[in-house]
Amino acid sequence: MADNEKELPAQSSAERREIIRTERSMLARLAQAVRLADFMAILMVLATFFSAYATWRTALVTSTIFAVADRPFIGVQEITFKGTDTQFPTLLVNFKNFGSIPALDTIVGVHAVIDGKPLRPSPGAMSEIDAGIVSPNVPHYFYVYLPPDKYQAVVAGKTNLQVHVRVLYKGPAHGTQLCYFERFAYDFRVNIFMASGGDDKCGTEVF
Repeated sequence: MADNEKELPAQSSAERREIIRTERSMLARLAQAVRLADFMAILMVLATFFSAYATWRTALVTSTIFAVADRPFIGVQEITFKGTDTQFPTLLVNFKNFGSIPALDTIVGVHAVIDGKPLRPSPGAMSEIDAGIVSPNVPHYFYVYLPPDKYQAVVAGKTNLQVHVRVLYKGPAHGTQLCYFERFAYDFRVNIFMASGGDDKCGTEVF
C-alpha cells in the first residue's frame, strides 16, 4: 500500500509533463497556422494590389490608344514655289489631315518671314483662313504671295526665308482645342523647305 502511494506523485508529475508537452506542441502548431494564415493574407493583399494596378494600366493604355486613334492630326505635307515666272511668285502650302476623322472649326494661319521680319500680306491676300472642316487625307492649300524682288533674293540665297504655319482645330470632343505649329526654312541650295522647329501646344507663338 505504501509503495502505491509513493508511485502516484511520480505518475502525476509525468502526466503533467506530458500534458505540458502536448499543450506546447498544440500551441506551436497553432502559432504556425496563424503565421501561415497571415502570410496567405499578405499574399492576397499583394495579389489584389497587382491586379488593381494591372487593371489601371490597361485602362490607361486603352484610353491613350483611343485618344490617339479617335482624333484628327493636321500637318503640312509640302511647301513649294508656284508661279515663279510671273509677276506673282507664290508660296503654296499643302496641308492635310493625317488622322482618320475630320477636323472641325479649323483656322489656318501662314506667314512668310524674311530675314526675321514677317512679310506683310499683299493687298487682297489673307494670312489666315477659316478652313472649317478638314476631311482626312484630302489635300488643302494655302497661298502666300511674294513680291518678285523678295522672291529673287530668296532663291539667290541673299535673304533668309522662313514659313510659319499654325493650325487651330478641334476633334470630336469640341471642348478640346488642338494645335499644330511648325517653322520651315528655305534652303536655296537644294530648293526645298526644311522643318526647323515647332510644337503642338497652343501657346502665344508670334508669327
